[in-house]
Amino acid sequence: MENKRSNSKGRMKLWSAAMAALLALVPVGQASASSAAFPIGIFFPPSQEHTTSAAYADIAAMNANVVIGAAVIVTPEHNAAALDLAEENGLEILATDFRLHWTDRHVAQNVNGGGYFVSSGNRLGQTFKSPTTGTAWYITSVKLNIDKDYWPEGVTLTLNVYDSPAKNTLLGGASITGRPDTYFPTFSFSRPVQTDQSYYMELTSDSTIAIGWVATSTGDAYADGSAYQEGIATGRDLWFDVSFAQEAYNDGNRPTDAIVDTVADAYKSHPALLGYHLYDEPGSGLMGRIEAVRDRFRAQDPGSMTFVNLFPVNATQEQWGVLDYSGDFVRTNRSLGQTFRTSPGQTSLGTIQLWIDRLTWSAGESLTLKLWNSPAKQTLLGSSTLASSADNFPVFTINATVAPSTEYYWELTHGGGGDGSVGWVVQAHADKDWTSSGTGYANGLPSGGDYWFVVDQQLVGGSYEDYVYRWASKKPDVLAFDHYPFLYDGGFRNDYYTNLEVIRSQGLKAGVDFWSYMQSVGITGQLRQPTQAEMSYQIYTNLAYGAKGVLYFTYFTPGIEASGAPFFGGLILPDGTKNVTYGYAQGLNAELLKLGTTLTGLTSQEVYHTGTLPPSTQALPSGFFWQLADSSKPAVVGYFKDDAGRKYVMVVNRDYENGRTLSFSLPGKPSAVTEVSKSTGLEIATDYNSATGTLSASFAAGEGRLFALPSGY
Repeated sequence: MENKRSNSKGRMKLWSAAMAALLALVPVGQASASSAAFPIGIFFPPSQEHTTSAAYADIAAMNANVVIGAAVIVTPEHNAAALDLAEENGLEILATDFRLHWTDRHVAQNVNGGGYFVSSGNRLGQTFKSPTTGTAWYITSVKLNIDKDYWPEGVTLTLNVYDSPAKNTLLGGASITGRPDTYFPTFSFSRPVQTDQSYYMELTSDSTIAIGWVATSTGDAYADGSAYQEGIATGRDLWFDVSFAQEAYNDGNRPTDAIVDTVADAYKSHPALLGYHLYDEPGSGLMGRIEAVRDRFRAQDPGSMTFVNLFPVNATQEQWGVLDYSGDFVRTNRSLGQTFRTSPGQTSLGTIQLWIDRLTWSAGESLTLKLWNSPAKQTLLGSSTLASSADNFPVFTINATVAPSTEYYWELTHGGGGDGSVGWVVQAHADKDWTSSGTGYANGLPSGGDYWFVVDQQLVGGSYEDYVYRWASKKPDVLAFDHYPFLYDGGFRNDYYTNLEVIRSQGLKAGVDFWSYMQSVGITGQLRQPTQAEMSYQIYTNLAYGAKGVLYFTYFTPGIEASGAPFFGGLILPDGTKNVTYGYAQGLNAELLKLGTTLTGLTSQEVYHTGTLPPSTQALPSGFFWQLADSSKPAVVGYFKDDAGRKYVMVVNRDYENGRTLSFSLPGKPSAVTEVSKSTGLEIATDYNSATGTLSASFAAGEGRLFALPSGY
């Protein structure tokens, strides 16, 4: 995996692929091993009230080793407790901190001196305004100043927020039952609000007892509202502090370097920290800003990883963000260009592909792309001229020698002919840069948005592969994605392997390992709770494609109040007890940890299928060294090599309903074929017959097996 940075804290990172000493010899061969455990993670961990030593012992007992905080563990205090428990139980955490995901803003009136009493016969209210700038705000809490000494036990105060004093629309609210331990109780909830809009909060009591004072000003202290008693404005204002939040990447923003530094300083010294969870399912328009946050973390905490999970192939182009673009025209008097940085370890650049509307590119018009050392254009490294393009994605062949991690500049010019203008040349909007390490140019001056370009590949702009490329090309620590194939109605998503094909391809081209989310929960009307065979099917098909980490979605079953979706049947049920699927995962993970000592040291070479081919897959070639005796049976054949060139094959029964025996022939008749044991991680004998070059094995529904061939074969 690219960007494997050393751990300055001296702890072993789960994603390390450093090779350790070979395992003990067995008569028929030996399995190469990694000293790091295969990453097995959980998403949606125990909530704050369930963050206990016993709960984290259960995670470890399931043979998992990574906890993703997700939207559950988000505060510094909760993260600190979770990290300590993770360390006690041999786990590591990808920390989620709300400061990386949300920006808050407060609207407050802090003048006091007066007050009112609230009771069942005296409602109190206050009009106030939401933030005047920014978009997609949520109101998240309201803090008031109430004398707790006159708030008896058992009396409940409720604060609701409405569209106006007329109370036509209720936005949301919360209740607190006395007696609180503070004079500044906070009523917490989350509801979307409009920018620069007036709203009305109202405080009510379930008791005739007068509670208070509820602090107010003695006069008109807040220009954008007024206090109310029993629906009548009073000329005073309540003491209040309303908290609003918006996503940290809204309006072209991102978490500032100061915020990143604060988050890193809070966690980086803890031995159970694996890294930082930066974003779940970003559109491509956010990737440049996420990359900048990632780079800041790398500078502040080079021993820890960062984690971003991508959308699946069954998301929309709008969700991927691949059709949200602008453009420019290259003309005889207007050049277009782009600075960019080469990848670590990159020493050559073969091609640059652009996205240009071919319908405006007429006969006789030539476009030239030149690669320069910088916008100053002191050294020309390569050049390519095209007179036309058969599609909207022309490829310019450069064949230049470049230095790793170095900035370069390409420039596109019009050679005359036609109407002297070709475009659009697709470009990002100015507030949605596609890379943090370069910018677009027009006539030698920065123009704001990045141009769409691809180095050393040929893609279709706006496709899922385009979306994945945009993140993979930034060299993340891992390339992660989620795809949940088992539908509520009993069906199976037919784009499951399309997703795996794209992720595998882009991960290999970028030199980045990939991790996959496994469906381990149901959603009423959408997804079913998977069976044991269906969980096995997900694990082993991902392994056959080269996955180097698996993550369970979800561990705890999210409640609808937390997720907005009707989840059911997670590994841990809503009442905190273990689902039957917990045991399924526990057994599969035990196998995975044993196989993982070998798998982490392997690189995927090819993936083939037999039987009826799923979309986007390749049939097993007739000349391949590993053949199925009956190619009509559904199987996945993943071909790997280790660093020494030794060959491995993972075969998966591509049937999650029926077990079967599969027979194989190896025309080259190697001297031996062994299997990597799921119980020991060592190589064990098979029924391989070297005289005939044949073997067979029994596969449960959805099961996979890892075979090893002799060194040098």
